[in-house]
Amino acid sequence: MARYSSLPNNTAIRDRINAIPENLISNLQTILKEDDDDTVLVEHFQYEQRLDKSLLSKYSVIGLGFGLMSPVLGMSTSLSTGLVNGGPLTILGAFIICGFMNWLTSLSIGEVVSKYPIELHGSVAMLAPDNYRLVTAYFTGWLMLLGNCVMNASIQYAGARLIISLVTISGDSLISEDNLIIWTVLVYFLCITITGIINSNFARYLEIINTVCIYWILYAVAFIDILLLMFHYGSFRPFLYAFFHFDNKLSGYSSAVLSFMVGGFQQSNFTLQGFSLLPALSDETREPEKDIPKGMSQSVLVSTICGIIYLIPILLVIPEPEEIMNDSRVMEIVLIFTKSTRSKIVSYFQVLLILGNLLFSGIGSITTSSRAVYSMSRDHGLPYSDLWSYVSPDSQSQVPRYAVYLSMGISYIFGLLPFISGNAYNSFIGASVLCLCSASSIAIICVMLTGRRGIKGAGVKIRYRLGWPVDVFVLLWLGLVMFCMCMPVTVPVTINTMNYTFLIFLVFLVGISGLYNFWGKYNFSIPELSENYNLESQQLSFRPQASKIGTSSDMDDTFTSNDSSTAPPNSESVKTSLIEEKR
Repeated sequence: MARYSSLPNNTAIRDRINAIPENLISNLQTILKEDDDDTVLVEHFQYEQRLDKSLLSKYSVIGLGFGLMSPVLGMSTSLSTGLVNGGPLTILGAFIICGFMNWLTSLSIGEVVSKYPIELHGSVAMLAPDNYRLVTAYFTGWLMLLGNCVMNASIQYAGARLIISLVTISGDSLISEDNLIIWTVLVYFLCITITGIINSNFARYLEIINTVCIYWILYAVAFIDILLLMFHYGSFRPFLYAFFHFDNKLSGYSSAVLSFMVGGFQQSNFTLQGFSLLPALSDETREPEKDIPKGMSQSVLVSTICGIIYLIPILLVIPEPEEIMNDSRVMEIVLIFTKSTRSKIVSYFQVLLILGNLLFSGIGSITTSSRAVYSMSRDHGLPYSDLWSYVSPDSQSQVPRYAVYLSMGISYIFGLLPFISGNAYNSFIGASVLCLCSASSIAIICVMLTGRRGIKGAGVKIRYRLGWPVDVFVLLWLGLVMFCMCMPVTVPVTINTMNYTFLIFLVFLVGISGLYNFWGKYNFSIPELSENYNLESQQLSFRPQASKIGTSSDMDDTFTSNDSSTAPPNSESVKTSLIEEKR
């Protein structure tokens, strides 16, 4: 009888297998480096550490970002936009472009977070010109907060529609057209409630949840694609069809290029903007100056690669758009599964795999939106800030529970919008992308205004002297994305097809301006650098406004102070005393 023995050194073999994905991503990340050659100068801030600093590791940040940018959920629930504006070439081609450009954007924002490991409004406060620090930080913080909250609502609502689609294919008479919005909103509220409870009561398990998220999405991509290819009934599309077929007659656009950008960039940016939510987690990450930048860029790469693998088999079996866009109760991806496999059991299993992504994405979006609320409240950027920033020292899960409740409440309010207009709700989702892009643009512009001296000493930087080209390229890209998000999906425009994204974004800006004038300028305070900050052997970079004192060469000199109670380096008193001491 044959005898079997276990492989020798199982632990070593398992470690090698687990290291394969890490090595692959590390090779792709050669443009991003830890600044070992120069003096590393990471700023720290005068905040009491209330949250659990050891809650998230780098891999947990990657998992959370992967969940927020899950191509399985994001691209599946927004297929109609790409189908109308060209089909396969628009869906896949624009996704690849957006994946690459958002990766570059994550590198630029990652430099800022590596220098100032805090939510983005705190970084902007350190980088902006002195006279505009308060207002730019306030606007950045509110844009990030609104972008987080609306993005959370969009993820949860997309999942609710997917659940309704699953119920509808089970029985055509179960949900009527008249009751569709009511049932969708009720399921949406249920999704918000479940993910909110997990965040408020079980946050200590986020490390495990985010790790499981990575494996779930990877296995979901594999199983969905394999089942599609195995159970597809009929002939496949030609392989080149998935890459190059383009037909935008349903969009009404006469320009193929404009149709490609509008449909493709809107759909892909709904999916791939989640990386910009991650800086809000800096207070709960073990090494935020390294883990957040690397987590942002690596999660974009992983999402893009998985998205390409996920989309190709779908585009090889996809029916004509008219066949899968004729029932408002069922999402297009569900009809693709049912028409391709002609098996309800297989289709159920595929949809359930996507719904697993909904759980992880929903938990992650509530996490980031509540931390954005907490971060702004800690600087008194919101009324009743003490309530939203309160963390019970006796709780097992050291989370800002009331900030979680506020995020849930905002999401509940957004969930009522479909009763007014489904198109208005889609416009709010577009406005969330505008908010996130605007906040990122402000941070990059502030970096450029300092001549990139403001991030000198950052622990993670773009190498090969590509910092300036990448920043300029990213800034142009963000402008293009914002333009495309404001365009209607189809023309000619009617009252029902009008894209109100820009109008809603203007309302957001007017609201932030009013709140700043009546509240922010009197109560909001920008973060201050830690008093324990050691000035010895560290370089201090001045803004151009400080050039009234000293010469330009003084900006790059090293200054020291013997006063242990020295104020933060960005204060004018420290600048004056340091220069007088040098003289």
